[in-house]
Amino acid sequence: MSLTRSEDRLIWLVNPWIYDFAAFDLWAKPLGLLCLATRLRRQGYRVRFIDLLDHRHPGLPRPVRRKSYGTGHYFRTPLPKPVQLADVPRSFARYGLPHHLAKEVLLAGAPPALVLVTGLMTYWYPGVWEIIRMIKGLYPQVPVVLGGVYPSLLPEHARGSGADMVLGGPAEEAVESLVIDYLGPPEGPGERIPPYPSFDLLPALDYVCLLTSRGCPFRCRYCASRLLFPGFERRAPEEVLEEINYWHRKFGVRDFAFYDDALLVDFDNHLGPILEGVCQQGLKVRFHTPNAFHIRLVTLEVARLMKRAGFVTLRMGFETVADGRHRALDNKVTAADLPRAVALLREAGFHPAQIGVYVLWGLPGQPLEEVRRSVEFVAACGASPYLAEYSPIPKTALWEEACAVARYRLDEDPLFHNNSLLPCLNPIDWEEVSELKRYVRKLRVYSSRGLG
Repeated sequence: MSLTRSEDRLIWLVNPWIYDFAAFDLWAKPLGLLCLATRLRRQGYRVRFIDLLDHRHPGLPRPVRRKSYGTGHYFRTPLPKPVQLADVPRSFARYGLPHHLAKEVLLAGAPPALVLVTGLMTYWYPGVWEIIRMIKGLYPQVPVVLGGVYPSLLPEHARGSGADMVLGGPAEEAVESLVIDYLGPPEGPGERIPPYPSFDLLPALDYVCLLTSRGCPFRCRYCASRLLFPGFERRAPEEVLEEINYWHRKFGVRDFAFYDDALLVDFDNHLGPILEGVCQQGLKVRFHTPNAFHIRLVTLEVARLMKRAGFVTLRMGFETVADGRHRALDNKVTAADLPRAVALLREAGFHPAQIGVYVLWGLPGQPLEEVRRSVEFVAACGASPYLAEYSPIPKTALWEEACAVARYRLDEDPLFHNNSLLPCLNPIDWEEVSELKRYVRKLRVYSSRGLG
């Protein structure tokens, strides 16, 4: 589409629906989109953030259940299953605003001059495509640009979304150049706001997501981190501490979730000083690590400082008790590392219910017996096991192996990448899968009571 300069300078940034078998707000926000909003605002452009996952919209027909520390459910609308997934014995849904409310939101206020839509999981593309269709139907002359993880991994597929442009990879500079080309340079000074993600655009702040670094020094074969950001960059500790202060003191935020892929790397020079500052300033905050941190980097000093600073939700990436599989996949941990790390965290004062350990399952060639042994080992160590379903990710080192064993043609439709399908478990016994999930929940109860 040929861009023609617009007199209106309003830019929409849109967080789409989720179409899936399940979705839960585990400190999940479109951080990249909110960072981009801040950059544009500071340059002098007007922006509007539209969140189709907004659980607080006053027009929702019923309240949405929320849980502790800002997490909880999204509004759910049951939908027919995609025909490609008819064999999956689970219900399908759209998560987020009902269609009529979404349309009302899009028609409210001034129309946009430019729309930026983000896409996260490759298999969530139906929600991305649907909102782009709705926007183009209401504002056919307004350019729509699609960016994020999904178009970065599958640019050709993303071009079928109806977006006028598709941007992959870290796209901040590309978007800024596009905005200047279309809207012209800013007419005046930008907003005097700090360079943090625009969480203030949300209707309410249940929590704030923190990104203290980008990229990861590890090379796990199942992970896309190095594809999305090849390097490893870290922010200055004092800058991160200032951000925590800003959200806590100005907006009353207590809960902070770290999005880092390598949070504990070089602890003494990075996270350590941040947490020391939190303690010295007496900040009454709570920290959560949904992305998991590395087991081998836990020391007693690290554990004690995390406890003092206010960590309440710990997640570690253990993946499997099988050391041979570790050597083939990530080579970053062994079974012997877990009991040591858990013992240190327990000594520092963390309860077993707070120490969550991810076990990756559904890997190519992985027997369920290995998964069962892994979760039992986690519970025996005095921690709480959590199953993390493997999702085949295009362009990762494990992709070709996943394609060779999967029940579906993974390269035919991104819907088949959905981790809820356990696509590489071939053949699959859904009753056995359900039984294993129930067993893990039972182990978590025992672990939380100190009976693991």
